[in-house]
Amino acid sequence: MECLQAIKTRRSTRRYRDIDVSDDMLFQVLDAGRLAPTGGNMQPWEFIVIRNRQQIDKIIETTFTGFDRKNSRSQTWLKSAPLLIAVCMDYKRTVARYGEMGKKIALLDTAAAVENMLLAAAALELGSCWVSGFAENELAEILAVPEHLEIIALLPLGYPVTIPASPHKFSLAELVHYEQYGNLEF
Repeated sequence: MECLQAIKTRRSTRRYRDIDVSDDMLFQVLDAGRLAPTGGNMQPWEFIVIRNRQQIDKIIETTFTGFDRKNSRSQTWLKSAPLLIAVCMDYKRTVARYGEMGKKIALLDTAAAVENMLLAAAALELGSCWVSGFAENELAEILAVPEHLEIIALLPLGYPVTIPASPHKFSLAELVHYEQYGNLEF
């Protein structure tokens, strides 16, 4: 699948078929993350692959939906994915090079790695979803993540049961400004 087609067809998948993802496909997705653009080539990301079902159950217990983490349900739909990828950020090198601004740069770099991985999954006809609703400290403890790393995202990976419909997206006419903010006319 070509790049623009992957961008246009990528969806947040929340139901997966009971089929394992091959190591080759997994490594292609991970490699896409590794190849993301990064400020100063700092590459502040690390990836944890989780296939163990008991570990996935523990991870799910740290998840929540919406804004109310104390009262919302866990994202149990993650159980259907054959594997999860925890994407972590280490901003130390970036901060050493760019000062406090390095934290923002490292976060942007890691977000680019996540998007590359989502697009690679789509290109391989796999499903995934950017999950950010989790209790980071609890999740870090389960995954034995050292204190100098932050978990930015959980990515389930698998073969989708169905391809979700395209969500509403704003038109370019609503988003693109010309020469200065507020000028929407070309």
